[in-house]
Amino acid sequence: MKRYADNLRSVHLFSGLKDSDLETISRILYMHTYHRGQLIFQEGEEGNALFIVISGRVKVCLYDEEGREYVLDVIGKDGFFGELALIDELPRSANILAMETCDLLIIRRNDFMRLLMENPSISINILKVMAGRLRAADERIKWLAFLNVEGRVLKYLLDVGEKTGIRMKDHTIIEKGPTQIDIANACGCSRETVSRMMTSLVKKGVLSVRRKQYTLYPETRTF
Repeated sequence: MKRYADNLRSVHLFSGLKDSDLETISRILYMHTYHRGQLIFQEGEEGNALFIVISGRVKVCLYDEEGREYVLDVIGKDGFFGELALIDELPRSANILAMETCDLLIIRRNDFMRLLMENPSISINILKVMAGRLRAADERIKWLAFLNVEGRVLKYLLDVGEKTGIRMKDHTIIEKGPTQIDIANACGCSRETVSRMMTSLVKKGVLSVRRKQYTLYPETRTF
């Protein structure tokens, strides 16, 4: 179980907790591996577990009536998901799929609720992190509503760079970045539109592209 406690140290949900708190949490965890393309849970299912990503990446997505996919988020190592349904006991609000082989730590609802009731310091920390997520969701709604398509594409890439990129003095490099289809799904437009917007951003000197590597120059952004 100490191995799991070590894994939790870099998870934002549990940042700032004491070693004894991490040890307490580690006792109610178990590990499961999901493979590329495997559905972890789907929209409308009962939510009975919180998931923590130890390795790999998952995508959070929705489908419209015609089956088109809209990617809400990509969650990688040390990220977490599934916490909302644990607390409000409502059905899952999105689908989660493994983008590659993923090792996930899982906490069941009953164990999670007992943990919160018995450990006030853990409860307060988790509430702070969840409040931060709500603020991020508000920000996403704002840029989807008010930015033009080019601005949405750039904002999405900047967010990816913030999460997973290599930050240099005046630019950010994203290795193995999202495909144009991934970007289109996240920005609510077509792949062809993404291609045109990225060409425009390259011409403006905001972005350079080499295969799946993106280099962003945030000081020259257009919004």
